[in-house]
Amino acid sequence: MSVIKVKRVAIVGLGSIGRRHLRLLKQLRPEIEMILVRSGKGGRWPEESLAKASVTSVDEALTMDVDAAIISSPAPFHVPQAIKLLSAGIPTLIEKPVSHNMDGVHALKGLAEKTQAPVLVGYVIRYSLGARYFYEMARGSRIGEPIAVNIICGSYLPDWRPEQDYRTTASARAELGGGALLELSHEIDYANWFFGPFQNIGAVLRNTGTLDIDVEDIAELTLRSQSKLPVSIHLDFCRRDAIRQCTLHGSEGTLTWDGIENTVGWKPEFGQTEQWSFNIERDAMFRMQLTHFLACIEQGEAPNVTLDDGIAALTLVEAAKQSHREGKIIDL
Repeated sequence: MSVIKVKRVAIVGLGSIGRRHLRLLKQLRPEIEMILVRSGKGGRWPEESLAKASVTSVDEALTMDVDAAIISSPAPFHVPQAIKLLSAGIPTLIEKPVSHNMDGVHALKGLAEKTQAPVLVGYVIRYSLGARYFYEMARGSRIGEPIAVNIICGSYLPDWRPEQDYRTTASARAELGGGALLELSHEIDYANWFFGPFQNIGAVLRNTGTLDIDVEDIAELTLRSQSKLPVSIHLDFCRRDAIRQCTLHGSEGTLTWDGIENTVGWKPEFGQTEQWSFNIERDAMFRMQLTHFLACIEQGEAPNVTLDDGIAALTLVEAAKQSHREGKIIDL
């Protein structure tokens, strides 16, 4: 696909992540015109003033000569919206997860391969400097033989968007692709990035009843990599004390990434403990993601979080759900 200069971007969906993309893209490239695609069911937001126009469908946006699109609608709408955009050759950033299930996902992949329009998936932790440093250290000889991995991500859903009733958000509603597995699939993606591919997965999902929602608020996953490394993942959005950590236990010591404190720590069996801090505010990762997305379009860079990466994470989510339903380990 030939590179172009981006002049007009459609932002599909104006929830919290859509508003963040709108605000940051306008900061990065003030000359770019924004076209909002809204269902009409959401509230009114101050960020709307940054847009040139607002329409009610992707089809209508396509008549306005958009050069790129960001899909930030609820997960069940991602695939049909992306298919319309890619059919028109529009480079697209699809917010995570790629979808709420596998329906239409392989058709989307085939279309992306046919059109060669750049597709980037919004797993923004891939842009964390701390996560990248952990990734490099985990591949070095310093840790010795990898023994086991523990990943934990917990927070309190009502605190995510204080300006809204959390029970009405997509995160809390099954029909909109909510639940801890999909909402916290950043952990599943980076587990695959750090330690995958995986051989099998087991899962237990639970709704504690403490949040008055109809989706799982806790997910316990156990995975085995193709190199036989055991990886455990705990996900929840019903705990008051937020935590996001990945710990790799090696024969020579323990390596830990803390995604809230933005640190990487190394505790060797012998010798001095070390810690590296990465002072980066959350918006910075999203700016890097948007800068990269524009570079994929304008400079021909290869997407660093591909549609295949997004599908791999969704495949693990679907296998986890199957494992919970059937009460057994699922081979991948």
